[in-house]
Amino acid sequence: MSGGLSEDTRVCPSLKCTFLLFKHVNYCLPRSEGQFFIIMFGPRLFLFVVLNHLCVVKAINLKFYPCDNTTASNGDINVDCGHRGLTSVPKFKSPIVVSLNLNENLIQRVKREDFSDLPNLQNLSLMWNCLPGRLKALRLPSCKVRIDQDAFVNLKNLSSLYLVGNSLDTIPLLPQRLQVLGLEFNNIFHIEKPLGTPFLKQLLLSKNCYYANPCNQSFSIETRVLQDLPELRNLTLGFNNITTVPVQLPPSLESLDLRENKITEITKESFANLTKLRYLNLEWNCQRCDHAAEPCFPCPNNASLGLDPGAFHDQRSSLSFLSLRGNSLHYLPKNIFAQLSRLKTLDLSDNFLAYSIHNGTFFEELQKVVSLNLLYNYQPMKTFPELILSPYMSRMRALKKLSLSGFFFHQLSNYSLEPLFDLPKLEYLDLRMNFISSCNVTAFSQLRALRMVVLSQNMLAFNPCYKAISMDIQLTSMTLSDRKREDPLENQEDPYFRSELERNSGQCAEEDCPINDSMWYLQRCHCYGKLSFNLSQNNIPWLNASTFKGMENAVCMDLSYNYMSQTLSGQQFSPLTKLIFLNMAHNRIDLYFDDAFRELRSTLKALDLSNNEFHFLMRGIGHRFEFIKNMTSLEALSLANNNIGLRISNILRSTSLKYLFFSGNRLDIMWDTRGDQYIRFFQGLIKLRYLDISDNQLRSFSPEAMANLPKSVQVLRVDSNILNYFPWGNLSTLAQLCFLNLSGNHLSNLPDIAVPFGPKLSSLDLSHNRLTAIPESFFSQATALKDLRLDHNQLKIIEKQVLPSSFKSAICSTAFKTKNCKLTLHANPFICSCVTSWFAEFLRGSPLFIPHLTTDVRCGFPESQTGVNVLAIDPRSCQEIFGSVAFLFTSLLALAATTIPILKHLYGWDLWYCFQILWAGHKGYTSLQGNSMVNNDHDAFVVFDTQNKAVRDWIYNEMVANLERRGRWQFKLCLEERDWVPGVSCIENLHNAVYNSRKTVFVLTNNGSFSSVSGIIRQAFLLVQQRLLDEKVDVAVLVLLDSVFPKVKYLQMRKRLCKKSVLSWPKNPQAQPLFWNDLCVAIASDNVKSYDKKVTESFLSHELL
Repeated sequence: MSGGLSEDTRVCPSLKCTFLLFKHVNYCLPRSEGQFFIIMFGPRLFLFVVLNHLCVVKAINLKFYPCDNTTASNGDINVDCGHRGLTSVPKFKSPIVVSLNLNENLIQRVKREDFSDLPNLQNLSLMWNCLPGRLKALRLPSCKVRIDQDAFVNLKNLSSLYLVGNSLDTIPLLPQRLQVLGLEFNNIFHIEKPLGTPFLKQLLLSKNCYYANPCNQSFSIETRVLQDLPELRNLTLGFNNITTVPVQLPPSLESLDLRENKITEITKESFANLTKLRYLNLEWNCQRCDHAAEPCFPCPNNASLGLDPGAFHDQRSSLSFLSLRGNSLHYLPKNIFAQLSRLKTLDLSDNFLAYSIHNGTFFEELQKVVSLNLLYNYQPMKTFPELILSPYMSRMRALKKLSLSGFFFHQLSNYSLEPLFDLPKLEYLDLRMNFISSCNVTAFSQLRALRMVVLSQNMLAFNPCYKAISMDIQLTSMTLSDRKREDPLENQEDPYFRSELERNSGQCAEEDCPINDSMWYLQRCHCYGKLSFNLSQNNIPWLNASTFKGMENAVCMDLSYNYMSQTLSGQQFSPLTKLIFLNMAHNRIDLYFDDAFRELRSTLKALDLSNNEFHFLMRGIGHRFEFIKNMTSLEALSLANNNIGLRISNILRSTSLKYLFFSGNRLDIMWDTRGDQYIRFFQGLIKLRYLDISDNQLRSFSPEAMANLPKSVQVLRVDSNILNYFPWGNLSTLAQLCFLNLSGNHLSNLPDIAVPFGPKLSSLDLSHNRLTAIPESFFSQATALKDLRLDHNQLKIIEKQVLPSSFKSAICSTAFKTKNCKLTLHANPFICSCVTSWFAEFLRGSPLFIPHLTTDVRCGFPESQTGVNVLAIDPRSCQEIFGSVAFLFTSLLALAATTIPILKHLYGWDLWYCFQILWAGHKGYTSLQGNSMVNNDHDAFVVFDTQNKAVRDWIYNEMVANLERRGRWQFKLCLEERDWVPGVSCIENLHNAVYNSRKTVFVLTNNGSFSSVSGIIRQAFLLVQQRLLDEKVDVAVLVLLDSVFPKVKYLQMRKRLCKKSVLSWPKNPQAQPLFWNDLCVAIASDNVKSYDKKVTESFLSHELL
């Protein structure tokens, strides 16, 4: 009962108040009066509570359904209607909506009144509703978004408007204060009329006319259009078949994108007066097509992009980024970069600058450049025997990053790198994909600031016996890397080339719960700002100490994808005395001997041995992991994807290991129930925090296996197995567990027990299973759970009481929905009916963050509702079904609440008296003998004011002493403070005391006279009177401690009727023995026999009432 009360009162506090009121009335009043109070006033109170509860429920709703909304701290609302299959703009009315997202829908008409009720809209995104031409999927019919010309004009506060990917061929009228306009991926080829947006700062017009969105003409924009944009800062015109640079560009421009057009020449006037231009992209205008992966459009006669020496003269004090990539440049005009004093990044990749790199002088013009990209400047059908760099490169004193991939040469010597020796800031050197077969690694030691050397995807063997195949033959048959607008070799985020601030922040800070840690993350945080060598994807057949000559100071080493098949003996890495991270993935390393990696035991913290399954797949071969216990500094180890299953060490031992990645192995074989050989496999890792045993083909997880996991484990990943059983009852053994991932298994049933989740478990992933129900007690002890994932199961209903108690605590119950507490429910076949209508109400009002709530939380049953969003079910439909019954019920309730109080006022006493008579006639009477002591537990029940200290002292020191301990009559008295049973209600104790005592003695004082008594004394008196009516027994004895009392009618009547039952405490101490004798006689005798015969019984009965 208590649990149900607390759950309900969370929604309607008045219900709790009413319950407590009823309970108080029933407890403190006499039974008959308490029942009468409830009968008289209960219906009225209950009606008030019901109506109040209905009002609360009605107030909880999703105003912007079917869209999501978030509220900022200042009260502004952002509405997200993206990817919801909408065919029209939803009608919202709110003056505080500032952002509306309508992306990825099927809207094909925008009317002028669609946004009339959103007067303060500032950001509107209406993208990807109808892709043009070849960009859309083949199954989709042709379409076009039609926008009324004045659809946006009245949005006076609109600052950003994105209309990307809508097949527009005209631009609608725009609000004057617009600052950002996105029109990419449309069919806009000619812009002739001014936009009427003098405050526009960004105009995005890319990809309106190119090979994937053909227009068969050249894009054009009138001069007056650009002149009407005095504050324009960012203009993108890429992928538009533009043949010349637009004239009279706004002088305010800071960023200009002209990539992938058909511009053949950049003249001195092209960018004249653009004195604020900081970013200029001219790549892929005269394209190099000998290794193109996409349609390629070279300039006539395969000519290079024409560059005037003074093309960037007006940008000499502003330009910081310049891209001339893919323009078939064979040379660079002299002094073209000489005056660019602020140029930091220069991209010259995918050109024909091989000989310019050998002997060009333009490098001396790049003294302020920080990043220089020279990717894929190889000479066709030519591989140089050795890398030779222009001596002028030594003038680039500010250079930090140099990319020389795709240059093609055999040898890298000390002479090759000599021009770089004088560069004090060079940190990143990329030499991948060059077919290098010989490399003098010691030359890199001359580069004092060097932090990252990339030599991957070459032919390095570091072995004098290894002969590389003929490069000339290889070049004729090889397929070079695909040219892409975003080349992965150039644009991928490299963790080694970062600012000093980013490096310092890349330290491996130990998290409270390392949920997202991975080997890539550990590599990033261990290697930021530290000397690293990337030798992956080479031809290194085996390792020895001479292999690492020149790399002695390396902190991180990547040797993956070399297919080394070698048994390590503890000598190979001896020169690497500072090595922290080592990647040996995708090789064929034999780990049998104890001395493997012994030389790195004091420094190595992270070791990646994943995808070394070659030896583990050999039948009958034994394997050992004893080397792990010798590596005293090792914190992270990956043995993933090795098919480890048989003939291995029984237990892993390490006093330092914190992260173990063991996915992609065969724990199903190791933990086979027929044996327990490997049941303690992980037990020796006493400091383990992160254990990944996903994708191990586990069908069950035995309690013994759980009990033998390291007690220090905080993150346990068992996802992507085929589990149908998990030992929930044994989770208490992992007291430090904060994240448990069981997603992607075959769990169908959860036990109906209170699972001991532990005080730190904050995240549980049960998604992608086959769960059909959640038992009520399952999450009862999940006090810390804040992230629960139940999506992609077979759940039909979730009761409120099954949710973790933490979801109902103050942490989650905030005024605004927060991501602190997350519950995923999408992709479940929920039942949508009147019986479960509360579920939709719960979702509407829940403070939890529920992803995909308005998009993918759908009905599965009944069939008529399949696919309908749960929130779309109209709660009024259920109200209509039961509307007539509810109306009749509430009408009768209102009638009763009105008539019952009136009847009570007019005929209440008569009805009560008749009821008592009828009840007595039905129950019958049992006569009691006047002198019988049967069923009397006490001789007298003494009633007195327990708050009066003087009376209490008289009772315990005088009355008790004289009646229970002295004299010839020793009575058994009943006292409230002494004889009442603890734990029994007040009214029950009082009833038992009166009815189980022969007499009831009232000890009264002048200040507590009968006219003003209350509480226990009054209730006792009423019970004595009731006993007189029911049993015809007069048991009252009055003891007056004061000589003067008010003239109370009852007291005067009692003295006339039965004088012996009213005694006064004498003033003379000599008379006190007589008083005690009279009191003993009054207690022992029958009051009725002492009545005055002149008073009739009938008169007596009516007067007493």
